[in-house]
Amino acid sequence: MISDEMRKRIASLNRRDLKHKDEIEVSESEQRSKPDRPPVATGREKRGNAATSFSTPDRRDLRVMATASDARLRLALHEVVQGEEIQTPGGAFLRIDQTIREVLHGGGRAFGERYARAISALHAGNVPWDRYDTFHPLIDAHARDVICVDIETTGLTAGTPLFLIGVLGHFNGELRVVQLLARDYTEEAALLAHFAALLDASSVVVSFNGKSYDLPYIRDRCLFFGVPFRLQQAHIDMLHVARRLWGWRLPNCKLQTLEQYICRRIRRGDIPGAEIPEAYHRFVQTGNAVQMRDILYHNALDLLTTTEVLLFALEGRGGKK
Repeated sequence: MISDEMRKRIASLNRRDLKHKDEIEVSESEQRSKPDRPPVATGREKRGNAATSFSTPDRRDLRVMATASDARLRLALHEVVQGEEIQTPGGAFLRIDQTIREVLHGGGRAFGERYARAISALHAGNVPWDRYDTFHPLIDAHARDVICVDIETTGLTAGTPLFLIGVLGHFNGELRVVQLLARDYTEEAALLAHFAALLDASSVVVSFNGKSYDLPYIRDRCLFFGVPFRLQQAHIDMLHVARRLWGWRLPNCKLQTLEQYICRRIRRGDIPGAEIPEAYHRFVQTGNAVQMRDILYHNALDLLTTTEVLLFALEGRGGKK
């Protein structure tokens, strides 16, 4: 006799969409649905009416592909992503270069225009102020001078390899997401050298917790391989900015919390960050790239959200106590 638990699992599999669809379920122009009930305010969030009336996210779904827990799916890397193999003196790696419209599957044109407008409109009289002069490096910068960086690694310390560096920036006249992927552990050094050149060409780096994690991780991995690394650029860490602007009224300042309550988007089916290292090891061992599509999309959305949080701050849409 089939147990109740097994019956529920079979029913769940029958309901699951086993197809690997690349799509955003709700486009930028579609009508927003009714927002969710806001979270219960606690502690500092209860201070004043503004805290308890903070707007909740609309259900603009950013659906990441279903993860590869279903072993019936097996895809090669070229079947899930189109990239260019870059040959360097230190080896090869895969460079994936997409416009923001390609990342958002047809959306994103307005976002790219908004980005360029926000950067170019800054001057000494309208730059958002805080006691750290956080945004002043952007006053003299052009959109092409600013890059947003996010990494994916195989561990929490730089003693373990990184395998993906995502860069969002204004390249070739438009906003693009460039992802540098090591297809196995031997390609990391070449990937790092290529990123170092992208970094040298910029004047401002934007990240989310990058001062404590991403850039030190990259620096230490460069030191390990003997790759020259110079971080002379101004560095804007949006985690610190978010804590100052919204931390007093949000449940927390995790990136996906900001995505929900500031950017008003909700991811569904996203691969959890804690599962990414094991998913990459599995790809290297088996060649099954199903979860690599999930990881690449996760990385691209992290870049997009970090950049959009920056735009909200530059546009003066931050919270006030």
